[in-house]
Amino acid sequence: MKKTAVLLSILLTTSLLSPVLGATTIDPSKIHFYMYGMATCPHCHRMREEIPKVYGNDSLTYYELVDNKENQQLFNALYKYTAITGVPAIAITYNGTLYAVLEGEFNVSAVPQIIQSAMKSNGVLLFNGKWYIFPRNDTKAQEAIKALYTIFVEHKMPAETSTSTTTTTSTTSTTHTQTTTSTTSSTSTPYTPPVTSTSGGSSGICGPAFIVLLAAIPAILFKKMH
Repeated sequence: MKKTAVLLSILLTTSLLSPVLGATTIDPSKIHFYMYGMATCPHCHRMREEIPKVYGNDSLTYYELVDNKENQQLFNALYKYTAITGVPAIAITYNGTLYAVLEGEFNVSAVPQIIQSAMKSNGVLLFNGKWYIFPRNDTKAQEAIKALYTIFVEHKMPAETSTSTTTTTSTTSTTHTQTTTSTTSSTSTPYTPPVTSTSGGSSGICGPAFIVLLAAIPAILFKKMH
């Protein structure tokens, strides 16, 4: 897979910080994936094949974006917390707990190590071109983690998002980038993860799946830490 090197980089970085990384045994049967994707995306198609092949037919919940307004709205809400605009966008849970959100195609065999890294870091890992950590002991991070869980696992709008008034125009083109305008009213402040590790490329992603210019939300949600 095209993101294998990136995944190995984050796992190596985390293992250096935590020598006992491999101490926790991960039961593959307790891993579940939630994916937003497009029928026209070859990376989404490969992930939909690879995940069940490795973890079983019941290991993946898939949300199609093409011609599905509900899923499009949820995917647009995902941008607020992750800055993700491409597909596949995948959340990884273990025993019902969210441990990672990734943008793009990746080596699914590395998922147990990703979960172990998140456990040792006591957070939720995010990959959107770079790796970040949402620490569970941080109040704002807890809010973001809850929102991501709601969008992926519960498949509904987070409470603070659903109470805002938003008018948007979206595009599903995977070859052209178009900027659209919208109006929104929201008092929430986007969460900025405090930790980032190695950067990665953008291969393995179809997108931008949706380009939405939100007036009340900065174009760059995350400050890159060095």
